[in-house]
Amino acid sequence: MLGSLLQRFDLIDHTDYVLHTKTTLTVKPDGFRIRVRPRPGRRSVRSAAPAATPVEQAAGERTGAAAPAPSIDRHGTKLAVLYGSNLGTSEALATTLAAEGTDRGFDVTLGALDDHADDPSAALPAGGAAIVVSSSYNGTPPDNAAAFCRWVSGPDAHIDGTAYTVFGCGNREWAATYQAVPTLLDERLGACGGRRVHPRGEADARGDADAAYRDWHANLWPDLAAALGLSAEVGADLASGPRLSITLTNRQVLNPVILSYQARPARVRANRELITGSDGKPAERSTRHVEVALPGGLGYRAGDHLGVLPRNSIDLIRRVLTRFGLDAGQYVTIIPHGGTHTHLPIDEPAPLLGVLASCVELQDVATRGDLEALARHAPDPEQRSSLESLAGEGYRERIALANSSVLDVLEEFPDCTLPFAEYLDMLPPLRPRYYSISSSPLVEPGVATITAGVLRAPARSGAGTFTGVCSGHLADVPEEGTAFVFVREPSIAFRPPENPHIPMLMIGAGTGLAPFRGFLQERAQQRAQGAPVARSLLFVGCRGPESDQLYADELAAFEAQGLVVVESAFSRSPTAERRYVQDAMRARADDVWALLQQDAAVFVCGNASTMAPGVRAALKEIYRDKTGTTESDATAWLTGLRATGRFVEDIWGG
Repeated sequence: MLGSLLQRFDLIDHTDYVLHTKTTLTVKPDGFRIRVRPRPGRRSVRSAAPAATPVEQAAGERTGAAAPAPSIDRHGTKLAVLYGSNLGTSEALATTLAAEGTDRGFDVTLGALDDHADDPSAALPAGGAAIVVSSSYNGTPPDNAAAFCRWVSGPDAHIDGTAYTVFGCGNREWAATYQAVPTLLDERLGACGGRRVHPRGEADARGDADAAYRDWHANLWPDLAAALGLSAEVGADLASGPRLSITLTNRQVLNPVILSYQARPARVRANRELITGSDGKPAERSTRHVEVALPGGLGYRAGDHLGVLPRNSIDLIRRVLTRFGLDAGQYVTIIPHGGTHTHLPIDEPAPLLGVLASCVELQDVATRGDLEALARHAPDPEQRSSLESLAGEGYRERIALANSSVLDVLEEFPDCTLPFAEYLDMLPPLRPRYYSISSSPLVEPGVATITAGVLRAPARSGAGTFTGVCSGHLADVPEEGTAFVFVREPSIAFRPPENPHIPMLMIGAGTGLAPFRGFLQERAQQRAQGAPVARSLLFVGCRGPESDQLYADELAAFEAQGLVVVESAFSRSPTAERRYVQDAMRARADDVWALLQQDAAVFVCGNASTMAPGVRAALKEIYRDKTGTTESDATAWLTGLRATGRFVEDIWGG
């Protein structure tokens, strides 16, 4: 194209342009304009335009792309799609809804709630609509929604009749705070003058979240269209069809997923196995100690999280390449249709391997919508019926509980003719995984360590082995290799007290020990600098001393220095008493109570569904036994500890 332009035109720099760059997915010149003048004797290129159509159609056929789905005539009604999201689920749903709104003719604004905290009323258009998707984090707003929640809860919040609806993401394992923030947003938007035009929806990650979303989504667009006085066409089902078309070429592009999280390349300085079998060989379960040399200017504090952007394994990518008949050396150009919001690199050629490795989740569970799309591309009536059944009554048993991805289903139904463009559009964006940093910057400021349990087990579907995306990636990164990382402060104050005189009561199981290693490193450095340090108490849960006792030598050294008393609880040891951390706490109730009387800070890190409730119950039992009070008194006491920052949990779902 550039060669053709230079043959036919003189290019004139009429503004005496000086280069300034901007970055939107790629680096581009900012404000660059140039004039063209036809070269003498050269024919116009306009006569060649009609020939472009069959060429473009042929290219589409080569890559398996179909014609784009028709969209509704643009009516331009304002629609704000706003999200509060820490881990990416709510943001992904909001991105999908924004694309649907664009296809239905709305003038769509997509962004985090806090992006509009300076002038929230402007983001909630009078005469328009707003769709809000948010999660909660231990009952508090996500990091990018806190300022907006403060505004909407305040006395000055006012909305001029904006039509709105709210969808909440949550997990009932946090029963006391389940859907707390979505409920707050729904109630306060109505109290501030908004019009709730579609009921609030809620998804429970522990249950069938996909079904909950589909139920809420079923009448979303008809309700919005009716409330805004728009034609019924706006709320009707759109004709199905691919939203992307692709061509393959040879250029590389920056990864927008890495750009969106501002992740930076970091050198892996050490990567070693922490668990070995009795014969010195690697044990059946793997836990890795990974030391990361942080990029310049990137610091952290004890208790922070390290976000890691993983890469899909080559085995997974090879399965995709084989299924769609693609070559590993190809580049892909992705062109969105009709304002489609996408997390993929667009408009410029990108390495196919890079897109599959670092932009999309290949192992996420297939949704019912995915299965319905596969059924439309099944030429065999019997297979089409089977896929439709999987999208219906068979979904929970065959797909959700079996953890089956779109790729798994495609391999089960090899005659399905789903184009690669539609497959790529189905895949959600690759999400970072967060690990508690298991070191203190007082030891070495530019180095952060993480302790990662590697998920590798027989697949629930019964086909082969399932390996965790990020833990498998970390297991494979060699020393001196590269990982893309960033530091995130936790939403809760999960860090050692600033005053080293205050003792700590730390309870962790498995890799939940990680942050406490950093806490103790911090206290050891403070003592080395001459500060008097209180002795703490650490309860560590693991299977057995011979199988998965992490950092045992380091903990023994901390104990010898008088920094901590370590109490181990072995749940599956054939030679030691079988117990959990909550049992160990009850056995040392006098020591636990003595520390609590010294205003100790209590930290819990581990599984939200099993360990965390057991620890809460043990603390309340100790309080009741020592004070002679009731269960309700103990609950109020524990709530008071949490409110004053003396009881803090960094827990995750099972």
